[in-house]
Amino acid sequence: MALIATLSSLLLNAVAVALLGWTAWRALQAREQPSAEPFIAILAMLTLWGVFSFVAELPSVPGVSSLQSVLELGEIGIAMIIPGLWTIYVLSYTGRGTGLTWRRVALLAGIALPVLLGGIVLAVAPPEAPVEQLIAPLVGTELLYLFALFLYATYLLVDLGGNHARVSNTHVAILTVGVFAPYLVSLVGNNTSMVANTTVGLLLSGGLLAVAVRRYPVMTGFPKADYIARTRVVETLQEAVVVLDWDDHVLDVNETAVEAFGGSVATMIGEPIRTVIDGLEQTELSAGATGTVGLQSSMGRRQFQFSVSSVTDSPAGDGDDPVARTVLFRDVTEQQTREQRLAVLNRILRHNVRSDLDVILAYADHIDDDGIQTSIRDSATELLELSKKIRESEELMTASTDTPEPVDLTEVAESVVNEFETSECSGEISLDCPEEASLSSHRFVLRQLLAELVENALVHSDKETPRVDVRVRQEPDTATRITVADNGPGLPEREQEILAAGTETQLKHARGIGLWFVSWAVTQLGGELSFHRNDPEGSVVTVQLYSMTSK
Repeated sequence: MALIATLSSLLLNAVAVALLGWTAWRALQAREQPSAEPFIAILAMLTLWGVFSFVAELPSVPGVSSLQSVLELGEIGIAMIIPGLWTIYVLSYTGRGTGLTWRRVALLAGIALPVLLGGIVLAVAPPEAPVEQLIAPLVGTELLYLFALFLYATYLLVDLGGNHARVSNTHVAILTVGVFAPYLVSLVGNNTSMVANTTVGLLLSGGLLAVAVRRYPVMTGFPKADYIARTRVVETLQEAVVVLDWDDHVLDVNETAVEAFGGSVATMIGEPIRTVIDGLEQTELSAGATGTVGLQSSMGRRQFQFSVSSVTDSPAGDGDDPVARTVLFRDVTEQQTREQRLAVLNRILRHNVRSDLDVILAYADHIDDDGIQTSIRDSATELLELSKKIRESEELMTASTDTPEPVDLTEVAESVVNEFETSECSGEISLDCPEEASLSSHRFVLRQLLAELVENALVHSDKETPRVDVRVRQEPDTATRITVADNGPGLPEREQEILAAGTETQLKHARGIGLWFVSWAVTQLGGELSFHRNDPEGSVVTVQLYSMTSK
């Protein structure tokens, strides 16, 4: 029976050592994370404790008193060190930093002081003195101090769990019990010795800490970053600022970010950034990353320039390991649209207008010819149309800065279709829409957009009787979709490529301003524009719109 008991104890110790060793190895793979070092140190001490306990259970060890004494002292030393490491870890994890202040030096020195005094007593006490009675108060003081240290650090962790969205009570309980299971099991077993009967406690530690490493962010810097980043972020910035932890979860946001992306501080903090900001799925957010990305905002689909910076626990940021990242978003939609508009209008005035004026001047000397008069009249008409489009584009940009209002898109679509059915530029126009399609937007911009789409389809058709089908649908995801299909020659790929690139050159430019007008309108409305080939011929232009909120 004794042999079976010994083998069982050895087996349990071996399992405990294996679990703790595996957990320490897993933690070591993520050693670059901000709170990893003290956590790995705790795991290493628990693993070493398990090794000492395993060796002490070997049948031949009890017969070697010196080896047994070394193992017992080793276990006692580890049991005294772990509360100190636990305190350092919790200070790091709860955002208080791990720098050595005089208070912290005094706090941790309290662990060694009773041991040092006990050593002095043993060294100077006369042989006949009752040594056990002399050092008993020091041992009691040591135990009380370690217990107080444990309670202090655990209080900090529990407080964090009650105030942080990503640290649950279960998370705190598993972590705390996992670290101190050997102590707790000894006390529950009515055994005040920290050396004996720790096998079950170490086994429990291995199991719980393995779960903690797999399921919870036990080494991430998010609590630490939460504490530090709040002192760094300037709430009055006009740009949206989002603070991220090691796992891309939101630690903090400024008011501009809340207004830009909707929701509230409470609903954003603790969530993965890609779930609270739509459009970042394929965007790399590592420190130093920059770029421009289209994001869904409270004003619809907008273009944002972003930059990612690391956050360190040193105000100077002088080479310390980063504990978090800040992502700054700047809305550059207006800037991009303005740049596109200037480039296109410059091309219109420089190329189209000048070319048409050259035609007028060339035929000016032949005014008596009826055909030439027609050419002059046509060129002048085109100039007037261009001037009108330019003026309308300016009006469109101005109108899109006004406060959004409730708009019935069905009513707007009906008025546009009725207008073209009675105009010179007519054709077969059908309208398929619900009785009402309401959204918050800009009525003038919506009307101009739809009118331009219908006019383009009619004017550029190569059919004797152009056909245009207008369809309005409200999607379940609160989006409203406008589709304009025609039976014309289709939109040239060159035109689509230019719009997709968002810029023009002297050698590569669109034929006119109509499609740019459509692109600008959709952008100002925070929507999405796409082109497809119609079956069997023609083009299908789709505009997806979202309700806008007031700025």
